[in-house]
Amino acid sequence: MAEKDYRVLSDLSQIAPYAALAVDTEGDSLNKLRARLSGISFCGEPRRAFWLPAEAIDAPKLQQMLRQKRLAFHHAKFDLTILERHGIDLEGAEIFDTLIAAHLLDENRPKSLKRLARDLLDEEAVDFADLHQLTLFGKNPDLAEYACADADYTFRLYELFKAEIDELPTLAHLYYGYELPTMRILRKMEQTGICLDIDHLKRIGDEYRLRIRELEEGIWAHVGRRFHVNSTVELGKVLFCDLDLPSDRQTRSGRQSVNQWALESLRHRHPVVPLILEHRELTTLLANYVDKLPQLVLPETGRIHCNFNQTGTITGRLSSNDPNLQAIPRGATIRSAFVAEEAHVLIDVDFSQVELRCAAHYAQDPKMMEAFQQDIDLHKKTIADIFNKPIEDVTAEEREQAKALNFGLIYGMGAKALASATRLSLTEAKAFIEAYFTTYKNVRQIREDVLAYTRRHGHIVNMFGQGQRSNRF
Repeated sequence: MAEKDYRVLSDLSQIAPYAALAVDTEGDSLNKLRARLSGISFCGEPRRAFWLPAEAIDAPKLQQMLRQKRLAFHHAKFDLTILERHGIDLEGAEIFDTLIAAHLLDENRPKSLKRLARDLLDEEAVDFADLHQLTLFGKNPDLAEYACADADYTFRLYELFKAEIDELPTLAHLYYGYELPTMRILRKMEQTGICLDIDHLKRIGDEYRLRIRELEEGIWAHVGRRFHVNSTVELGKVLFCDLDLPSDRQTRSGRQSVNQWALESLRHRHPVVPLILEHRELTTLLANYVDKLPQLVLPETGRIHCNFNQTGTITGRLSSNDPNLQAIPRGATIRSAFVAEEAHVLIDVDFSQVELRCAAHYAQDPKMMEAFQQDIDLHKKTIADIFNKPIEDVTAEEREQAKALNFGLIYGMGAKALASATRLSLTEAKAFIEAYFTTYKNVRQIREDVLAYTRRHGHIVNMFGQGQRSNRF
């Protein structure tokens, strides 16, 4: 094995001959919108890398050169944003992201650069935390070696992953045609952020706190004594000892459960339960959103900047964090705190029932496809087909039950989960599911076919080339 050659970059001519370069940035923060750049490392061939400290960077010259090359990053969103903030805009450059590539090739494996280097390159990578006396600003040979190693690993992973992806035309189309363009869009979304009406949240917070105090007084009046409503132990004693309510759910420690499902099943057993449920909802909203969101506003921009994760789920769905903007509670109360800047508007656009449309495509179920082709409300049509009744006679409650069925059953929901979601009895839920699959026979068949294929092959691939590997079946 060749010796590693890591050195300080003295002139850009040293990396000019390379057609492809792995690039890695080092800074003083994991927040890409605040981090100060301490340097950049480059690698254009295995085991040979260069370190360029921040004070030696000529941003215009470096930008001009990099835009002419194929560039590999591990987590490109992060590095591209830091580089842009320091005068190196690589918009339009040809980008390869080894993080996204690693995820597409095996969504179950750990995807950190250090772990991939260990697992695939047989390198015992040094973690940042292991460099106890690392000085980011100033001359430090440890930092240079650390940064060069990151670029080296990224380049070697780039060569490995690119060869694998390019051998699979469908996966290559997904990666180059969808995933990489999506990465660029998400980067801009993260960088732009969204405005937050903090005064609105303060008003909501005052209203919630007042209502929480009212609920506590009501709960204590029903019980006949004061207790800590947020304590699951005390709440369990009140419900199952003081009030003698039934319990068929237990925690792992053997206590009666007071989670959401358990409380919902008791909603009509005692008038105190709806008050407890409302109290829990409001305290959760207060802690997780009303009080927390203002703390996440970046002072430099006055906006919230979340992270969108393309590699955060095994199914290919996006996820987000800090904060999770995909899980803001429905309803206008909290969502209306997210506002457009002055003289702008927010546009709300959503695909209509896209998951069910995909299910109809895969199953080729004639009744499902007919509903979409004729723009008929699928949830109402489901009830009408199951119970052989006119679609205009379907009630709002029946539509909600059908909605739970349609979205739940394509993902393998069973009778117990359906009963909890719709307040049907277990017997009714089982009958409902059987009637559903009698009506939509192809949906049952495609579910069985997918499971059978996955058991045989250990993986399944969708029409876009997105794979999911599993040994659970």
